[in-house]
Amino acid sequence: MKSIAGLLVLILLVGCGGGGGGDAGSTPPATYSSVTLTWAPNHESGVNSIGGGYKVLISGQPVIDVPYTSGPTALTTATVPLQTGTYTVTVQAYAALDAQGGSGGSLSAPSTPLTVNVP
Repeated sequence: MKSIAGLLVLILLVGCGGGGGGDAGSTPPATYSSVTLTWAPNHESGVNSIGGGYKVLISGQPVIDVPYTSGPTALTTATVPLQTGTYTVTVQAYAALDAQGGSGGSLSAPSTPLTVNVP
């Protein structure tokens, strides 16, 4: 499977503060920002059919699965809440079938890593 061209656009959308209150000496609540990640599509048929899609890997976070659901191509965007910090993001395309048509599945090489700083 060809590797994905890489992440194309990264947009920080909304910062949300925690809920206030608490003791003056306590740790402030965590602040999250809603981050939208967009990447170049993989045009292989296995990625863009049932059992295909993308895995978004963000350092220190659970893997985000963006499966194909319908239409001509799998979605190429994911929105995630991230705390303030620095993250490394990569994307991998996957398909249900391997290159020989077997049911072993296939996974592309990771995209070029992108460093994301969330304020």
